[in-house]
Amino acid sequence: MVYYVSHCYQGDPENVRKAAKITHDLQMEDQNNCYVCPLLVFSHMGYDEIGHEPEMELCLDLLSVCDALIVASKVSEGVRREIEFAKMVNMEVTYLAETD
Repeated sequence: MVYYVSHCYQGDPENVRKAAKITHDLQMEDQNNCYVCPLLVFSHMGYDEIGHEPEMELCLDLLSVCDALIVASKVSEGVRREIEFAKMVNMEVTYLAETD
């Protein structure tokens, strides 16, 4: 399975660090599946470089090819939209204990 690891960003580099650690730890614990996090996948782009809505569309495109969603932070507006999309397509949504 491919798991999408959702984490709030809001332009804070510390959130990227947290998301990277969570994604790393999940992957190390389960090497039979694949864990992807949009904060890491799109790290080559600057925050809001192409605008919030186009960035959100890229995230939802990535989510659409995943099998399940893992919510790994507080629920920001972007994370909320990812959850809504996952539920709309009947994707499994799992919430980790809040790490923030």
